[in-house]
Amino acid sequence: MQPRWRIISLRHTFPIGARTALCYSLGVAGEIIKTKGIVLAIHPWSRTSHVVAWLTPDHGVVSTLVKGAVRPKSAFLGQYDLFYACDLLYYARASGDLHALREVTPNNLREHLRGQWRETSLAGYAADLVRDLAPPGSESSAWYEFLDTFLDNLAGTTAGLVRLEMEILRLTGLAPDFSGMDPHAAWTPFAVDFGRCGEGERTLRLSPRTVAALQRPDALATPADALSDAVRFLGVFLAFHLEQTPDVRRALVTLLTVPRSI
Repeated sequence: MQPRWRIISLRHTFPIGARTALCYSLGVAGEIIKTKGIVLAIHPWSRTSHVVAWLTPDHGVVSTLVKGAVRPKSAFLGQYDLFYACDLLYYARASGDLHALREVTPNNLREHLRGQWRETSLAGYAADLVRDLAPPGSESSAWYEFLDTFLDNLAGTTAGLVRLEMEILRLTGLAPDFSGMDPHAAWTPFAVDFGRCGEGERTLRLSPRTVAALQRPDALATPADALSDAVRFLGVFLAFHLEQTPDVRRALVTLLTVPRSI
């Protein structure tokens, strides 16, 4: 007989360990998980329900079904939105990747992103990268810490894009190695396929100024043309190593370079 979901009120009655045991005895699928999460994506499941993708520090990317999320009297109304950091309680199914959200409490709404279309666009790109690349389980802890800090201090600029992508490459273990750069040469060949200085099947020219922009994009003295070269280099590097579709990134770069007066 398949287990059935029961709507039960356990929050103020049992400690979480007792709740888990009781849920098993009542036929609730899976165990109760309590964790933190950052909202990466929200998709409709039905007319009144959502599927929410979260980045958690101890379970990687988790998808939860939020039943009745948009009903007028739903307890979930206003409790989550894109880029919110929340405390979660969900029933983890023993099989399958879609779990049932039980409780959610926001603790960081990141209101500084609302109405800022450059910042929101870059935050969405960051969320997509993390959703695609973050590892499962506790290995995602460093990813969670990075994304949490990045969203809190996000600047919708090309420097912010370079900082994001360099950190993503570091977290994946694919960061380019610039140790072979000649600081006195006008440019040094960089083998994209090997990820280090030298010749390869896909070779680019890198100047010391471009490397400085890649390593310290937020430095006040970083020239705009060096940042542009850094963005172009990362576009090639990510497409080769992470097989990222360039269309979304190309549109984002266009948005980030629009003058602030617009």
